Parts: sequence; C-alpha cells; structure tokens
Amino acid sequence: MKEDNLQKIDQNWFDFAVEDYELVIFLSKKDNRFNRSICFHAQQFVEKILKGVLEEEGVIPPRIHDINALCKKVEKLGIKVPLTENQSLLLSSVYIDTRYPPDAGLLPEGDPDKSDVQIAVNAVLRIKEWVS
Repeated sequence: MKEDNLQKIDQNWFDFAVEDYELVIFLSKKDNRFNRSICFHAQQFVEKILKGVLEEEGVIPPRIHDINALCKKVEKLGIKVPLTENQSLLLSSVYIDTRYPPDAGLLPEGDPDKSDVQIAVNAVLRIKEWVS
C-alpha cells in the first residue's frame, strides 16, 4: 500500500474541504461550547478529503458519509489512509442526516466531550498532513 505523505487529491474536493479544516482549527482553540461543531466539521473535512482521493484515482465518490466505508474504498485502491480505527469510528458516528436539535452533532452516547474533540482534531491534522 502507498503510504506517502503527499497523497494526491482532486483540487475541487480539497478546496471544498478547506473551510471545514479552518473551522475545526479555529473552534478547537475555543472553549467546550463548540464540541459538536468541531466534531461535525472534522467529519466533513475527512469525508471530503477521502472523496477527493477517490476522484483523483478515477473513482466516482459514493454519496455516503460513513468514514469507515470511505476508508475501505480508498484502501481497496492500495492507498493507506492515516487514520486510527478509533478516529475512523468516532468520525463515522458523528455524521447525522439532519441538523436539528436534539440530534445535531451527537454521538450515540450523547454530546461529544473534550476527549472526543481531541480524537477528531488529531484525525483532521493527520489527514491534512497526508494531503499537503
């Protein structure tokens, strides 16, 4: 499997993901009021990057939001995604189809806490390094 630091990605997907990246970094420097948003935008950033990798490899990205499934699709191409299982599971559990209370940005066990945010931020930083 390719494990280079500089994974090629479709530029349109990368540009689309940058706003989510910047929000994660900005909000993670604030207090705990933004845990939901940080985790949500972390999931969005990773999803868009993985879809951009697929597109760059000539694969039409599926219209799914499951990070685990997207990682498997990328890895079937012989590309190692630099996420831990814990990071992938957390980000997959964060996505929801609606943005309405009380479900917006919740994990199955409730609101994301500081440790969830740290896992999400670390995942974002690993993926950003992988494509930069």
